[in-house]
Amino acid sequence: MILAAATPLAQAYADKCNALVMSGGGSNGAWEVGVLYGLVHNGNPADFAWDYVTGISAGSINTAGLVGWAVGDEVKATEWLSETFNGLHDSDIWREWPEGIEKSVFGRPSLLDDSPALAFLEGLLTQPQFSEGFKRPFTIAAENVETGEYTLFN
Repeated sequence: MILAAATPLAQAYADKCNALVMSGGGSNGAWEVGVLYGLVHNGNPADFAWDYVTGISAGSINTAGLVGWAVGDEVKATEWLSETFNGLHDSDIWREWPEGIEKSVFGRPSLLDDSPALAFLEGLLTQPQFSEGFKRPFTIAAENVETGEYTLFN
């Protein structure tokens, strides 16, 4: 689905279109940032100038961080993402419900309260690099918890 969404963009770039696709998996998001940082800092940054960025779950958080930076600013973007993840704690993303994990099984929508993640994401998207909007096209995906449907956001 994500590749299908990117196809029109790829056709617009007749010569070359670099796309970055990131997976999910909670703390794997920090690992992804480390890989991206290593690529752009130890290779030729021009080889990693991504025209289109996409991700799901933790990868969508990284996507959100990258789209604040223009194509060609990947060094700055990965430095900023690395600093962001370096200061991130579990409590910035989730906390236990007051009644505890065991009792939340029957009375809550999930085992953990992820409302702190919303404040983290709002803070992420109000950073100075976003003052002029998104700098590159993107698609992020999530599962609709009400319907189970896979949903794309561009």
